[in-house]
Amino acid sequence: MTKIDYYEVREYEEFKGAVTRFVKKKKYKKLPYQLLEVEESLAKGDFLGTMTKKSDEPIPHEVYKLRLPNKDTKTGKSKGYRLFYMVVTQAKIIVLMTIYYKPETEALTDNYIDGLISGIFLESLPYDDEDAEEDWDE
Repeated sequence: MTKIDYYEVREYEEFKGAVTRFVKKKKYKKLPYQLLEVEESLAKGDFLGTMTKKSDEPIPHEVYKLRLPNKDTKTGKSKGYRLFYMVVTQAKIIVLMTIYYKPETEALTDNYIDGLISGIFLESLPYDDEDAEEDWDE
């Protein structure tokens, strides 16, 4: 029997806030169920979507963009959601960074994504680089 090495999936505040806003609007009822499916796949190490960034600082990580259809409107992926998440492989952590609805929001800039990455690392890591990896390994 093969043991699956699962990733811990965390939700960044930006992501939580966006999902809360969508859920409060009655027209996005199926989104929470879609996100559960995505989280289950990610936890198993199935990285969905397209890698948009890769960096070694402050800790090696990759950022992915996942296009999700809006199953409430049945418009397909092109007019659906965009979910950005970060993978820190050495710590087995995935952070759901943000999500937006394409018809309501312009594409996110690289600077915006970089700001999210910085915020995630500042919240999660101590300022001493020697202790940085230990915090992610908890």
